[in-house]
Amino acid sequence: MICNNKFKEEVKMKKSFKMIFAVLVVFTLFGMTLPAMAAPYPSKAVVAIVPFGPGGGNDILIRLVAKYISPELNKQALVVENKPGAGGQIGWTALAKARPDGYTIGATSLPSMILVKSLRKNVPFELDDFQYICNFQIDPIIWVVNKDSELKTARDVMEYARKNPKKLNVAGDGPQSNIQLQHLIASKLLKMETNFVSYSGSGPALTALLGKQVDLAVTTLSSAIPHIEGRRLVPLVVFYDKKLPGLSIKTSKEVFGMNIPSAGTALRGVAAPKKMNPKDVATLEKAFEKVAKNPEFLAQAKALGLTIEFMGNKESNKLVEESAKVVEEYKSLF
Repeated sequence: MICNNKFKEEVKMKKSFKMIFAVLVVFTLFGMTLPAMAAPYPSKAVVAIVPFGPGGGNDILIRLVAKYISPELNKQALVVENKPGAGGQIGWTALAKARPDGYTIGATSLPSMILVKSLRKNVPFELDDFQYICNFQIDPIIWVVNKDSELKTARDVMEYARKNPKKLNVAGDGPQSNIQLQHLIASKLLKMETNFVSYSGSGPALTALLGKQVDLAVTTLSSAIPHIEGRRLVPLVVFYDKKLPGLSIKTSKEVFGMNIPSAGTALRGVAAPKKMNPKDVATLEKAFEKVAKNPEFLAQAKALGLTIEFMGNKESNKLVEESAKVVEEYKSLF
């Protein structure tokens, strides 16, 4: 009888230990999961891949946005990571393959993304590998020369290139970029031939011009503004359909007396990997929109020559479709 009671007590104790262990496991798992479930997005810094080198238009824009966006992202930082090379292909490939956890996004540039995909073989990303969060900026293409250049006007450039085919060395982001596209369109309509030298971004291209390694640079307005204001470079013409406020740069219509399509105009924004949570995409869209309306941000953007024109997720997706049509029309020039 005593043995039987002892056996029953042991069975009860084992059951009790099992129950206690099970309860501890549940509470442990619940305790580990609850903070993760409750943590608002973002709960850590967000990395923004810039597929071009420092000093270019995309880099300037994203770094400026990063200065103002932290209060809109639960006080988390937007950390810029440059991944230049192959006209943006390296950086956009990295973005397409990034974990869609909301903590890696990237700078976009139309029509460059579409040119890369349309003109090259074996590009390891598709245009629909991304969710286009927003478009931030319109950045037209200009010609600039070194302050010491003998080419004083855009017509000087045209006439020299006509008389000396392929002798004029022209620096620009590339290869197969929006910069080169704009230059090819202008060259065809102006009946001139040049030697286009590709660089990993507008920053390196302008450095080459500053060092007098090339005769002319084709670049975005925002990339050149600091050098223009510093009187190191001289702008000759802007390839845009209308005069930009606050700028004295003549349009191609004013200089050449003809409309040169501004198909290379850079449309800059932000995208995320395709499978990122739509709620997190919406959070980022709202955060970027608030920055785009921030008076301090707008004042600094204006000082840097950035033309801010915010478009949200839906508009940005339409912009990609429209840009693809433009590329299809002019890609035979390459």
